[in-house]
Amino acid sequence: MCSIKRNMSHLFRSLLVYNTNIKIRKNISNVVLANSQTEVNSGERKTVTEPLNQDVSDITPYFPDTFNLAAYANKSETLQSLLQLQVNLSKIEKKPHIVNKILKMDFEKDMKQNIFFIKDYIGSENIGKYITKNPLILCEPIDDLQVRINYLQSKKFSNFQINEIVTKNPFWLMFSTERIDKRLGYFQNKFNLIGNEVRELATKQPKLITYSIQHINTNTFVVKEEMGFNEDETKKLLLNTPKIWMINQKSLLERFNYLHNIIKIPHDTLLHCPHVLLCRNFKVKQRHMFLESLGRAQYDPNKENYIPLKALIEKTDSEFCKIYAKCNIHDFNTFLKTL
Repeated sequence: MCSIKRNMSHLFRSLLVYNTNIKIRKNISNVVLANSQTEVNSGERKTVTEPLNQDVSDITPYFPDTFNLAAYANKSETLQSLLQLQVNLSKIEKKPHIVNKILKMDFEKDMKQNIFFIKDYIGSENIGKYITKNPLILCEPIDDLQVRINYLQSKKFSNFQINEIVTKNPFWLMFSTERIDKRLGYFQNKFNLIGNEVRELATKQPKLITYSIQHINTNTFVVKEEMGFNEDETKKLLLNTPKIWMINQKSLLERFNYLHNIIKIPHDTLLHCPHVLLCRNFKVKQRHMFLESLGRAQYDPNKENYIPLKALIEKTDSEFCKIYAKCNIHDFNTFLKTL
């Protein structure tokens, strides 16, 4: 009985494969006939050796999709020019959609004007690094770039502030004036900022202005609700250390918990040294525990043997030992081995 079932199963598969092959051959035949008929009707060339009546002089050179721009460096004058500007092509080639755009552009006609425009705000020495980070700036219409600069000027940003913004955030000029206006308005309303404070924030950390709004909202909740800072303290934190709003929420809360709940650093002290929240926990823990072992972990400025909070994050380990721990670096290294 089992043998009969196996034979039937084998026969069924054979018929299925046979019918499928017949359908495939029919489809292929239909496609070939259709293509042949199209060629005859349209009068197209049968071979590449036949003369072409159409003008193709304006078509750009063809470069196949690639993940290695170095392969075309000797063929492309555009790539050679970018290399002379110290653009790191190895980083650009990691994004194929950008590579395809760059290879189809002409340096003189499509890029040069944009490069001169950017140079006026970031300086010649930063051109290569800037384009490496944001090569698509070369594809932006020059008129749009000018409009975005004009917007900042209309909002009373100084030339120095504009230069700082464009240099620190290579993607700023990719945002339309409408989007930037909404972002600046968001921060002004969210944190009750005045005009000068908005300009100060945008200049100090321009990447924050174009950062994920969802991420910023989450970190604002963490700062206010979970860390316990009030409205005025939150505003002060933002203006002094805006990078706090760009940290991973979990890491930010872990750092605060260790400083506030373990070391018992009050909110006022953290406001005077907010940069401690930017440092990874392991460094703070190592130095605090070492000071504690020496009986020197005293961070209250109103008491004797005061150690400023910045001692946990600033200077080299050697300087930390000499200035704050009052010991030799070898003692610190020996202590670390016990952790």
